[in-house]
This record gives sequence, structure tokens and C-alpha cells, in this order.
Amino acid sequence: MERVILHADLNNCYASIELLHRPALRESGKPVIVGGDVEARHGIVLAKNDAAKKYGIKTGEVVWQALQKCPHLVSVPANFELYMRFSQMAREIYSEYSNQVQAFGIDENWIDVTASAGIFGNGEKIANEIRERMKRELGVTISVGVSWNKIFAKLGSDMKKPDATTVISQNDFKNKVWSLPVSDLLYVGPATAKKLHARSIHTIGGLANANITLLKSWIGNANAEMLWHFANGLDSSPVTYEDVDETSAIKSVGNSTTCPRDLTTPEDVKIVFYTLAESVASRMRESGFEAQTVQIYV
Repeated sequence: MERVILHADLNNCYASIELLHRPALRESGKPVIVGGDVEARHGIVLAKNDAAKKYGIKTGEVVWQALQKCPHLVSVPANFELYMRFSQMAREIYSEYSNQVQAFGIDENWIDVTASAGIFGNGEKIANEIRERMKRELGVTISVGVSWNKIFAKLGSDMKKPDATTVISQNDFKNKVWSLPVSDLLYVGPATAKKLHARSIHTIGGLANANITLLKSWIGNANAEMLWHFANGLDSSPVTYEDVDETSAIKSVGNSTTCPRDLTTPEDVKIVFYTLAESVASRMRESGFEAQTVQIYV
């Protein structure tokens, strides 16, 4: 049976939740960011609304740079307790369709609905139903990707925003995916993208059709095989089983992958480690988290 994986991404997560609780600010149409102190001109932009996006403001840039682009920018402080409460409520909705719900930060989740598709309908129908429930019950919108693997489901949720469902199937993934920038593929960070661009690999299709031997010599054995498999739709990593209850708000940020082959050298392990660590660290910075404990699972 072909797997049915959803990836749900809450649109403009922090900003959407803040504006939901500040109706006057929402109705004003002003550009809004969540993050640092505008008057003190320090801190980074954790999130922005659509009005702020029009000024070219980006998540992760420092506030003083954002102010240069938009002097009348409105900033509100982050309220992580509120965001975690919304994250938990969203996960409770997802859990009604599957017990395989895997968090990817506060605002993103993978949901394996393979076993429940016969009850609720196909992946697209389930995705649309969840989107409508999020608007009706929580007052926020999500974008959902539907595919047979986690990597393309994540890619699908990124393709259309806000409030959209994108289906990427085994029959059409080459047409939908391969023309996209290689940097759109999960785990292709800036350093890896730069190396690929230097070899004239600019798209996911270019990566998928690259000579694997040459690819290994450019970006390392383990990284090359993993990304090549992802680009060709060969990701088989499972959506983990997680209990969803009132005590399971985001207390950790993690990442994992199933490597396409055994790791036989320290360099192989190092590359996979760095790739996963880069992703976790980036998500922690975006969420304003600090780590107290590091756990490693093999």
C-alpha cells in the first residue's frame, strides 16, 4: 500500500496567533513583526505578517534592518506559552485522523494517514477537512502538502501559501518538483546549495539526475546519497508515533533521517550529523529556544 503523508504548516504562525488576539492591530492592516524591541533596535524578526512581507522583511534578520525597510513597522513581543498552546490544539485536531503525528517545530507537523484514508477519504480530502477545521476552530490557516513521503509532503506545504493544499504524487512529482530551486529541498542548506550551484546544479531535478559518484566527491558520500534519494522521491523515513495530550507541548526540537545506506566511515557520520544539527539549530533560533540537554539516537 502506498503511504499517504501530510505535512501541515501553520501560516505565519507567531504573527497569525498574535493578530488573532489583537483584533484592532489585525484590522489596521499595518506591517507587524514578532520579535525584538523596535525602540531598542535589537533582537531578530521571529515572524511577520503578510503586510510586512511586502516590504521584503525576512524571518531571522535583525530588527534594525527590518526598520530600514519599513520605518513604521509594529513589533510585538513573543509569547511562546501562547504559541505552544495553539500548537497543542492543532496537534489534537491532527490526532483525530492518525496516531502518527510528528512535530517539526511549533508550527509544523507530519501526519501519516495511510491507515485512516479508508475512513476519512484520500489524502487531499483529509487535508482540506483539516484546513477548514483549523480556520473554524482555531481561527488560523495552514498549508498542507500531501505525498507518499515526508520530504515531498513538506515541499508541498511550502509551494502554496496561505491556506492551500498541494498534492505531489508518484505520477507527477517530476513535473511539480524537479523545476524547483535545489535549495527548496529539505536539508539542502546554504553551504550545500553553494557547492551544488558551483557545479551548475540549480534545481531539484538537476540534483536528481546528477552522477552520484561525482556528487559524492562534491558534497560527501552520505550527504550525496541522502539528498539524491530525496530528490528522486525515495525517502522512506517513517512518521513517528507520538502521544498527544495536554503535557506534550513542544519541549524538545529534534530531527532524524533514515540513511539510504550504511554509514561506514567517520566522515559519513559527520556529514549526516552536521546536516541534522544545522536543521535543529535553525529551528531553535527561529523559535527563540535555548537547549539544556542534547540527546543522540542511533
